[in-house]
Amino acid sequence: MARVKSVLQRLEVRPAGRLSHCSHKKSHEIRKGEPRFVVKARGPAAGEKGYCAVCAREMIEKAHDDLNQLEARLSE
Repeated sequence: MARVKSVLQRLEVRPAGRLSHCSHKKSHEIRKGEPRFVVKARGPAAGEKGYCAVCAREMIEKAHDDLNQLEARLSE
């Protein structure tokens, strides 16, 4: 049986290695050791963007809403 594919392959949470700023809101600092939500870009020039916990929670909440809407559309 085929393994179920994850649509969240390019996301992770890891501690910040140094002081950095949130990619969504530059005024938000992510201090060394604090959780950093990492979104890896696709393609040959793959980089990554890091987000603070506050912005990450908002992004994840939005993703939950979007996934729930998609799931509901499958049941129509």
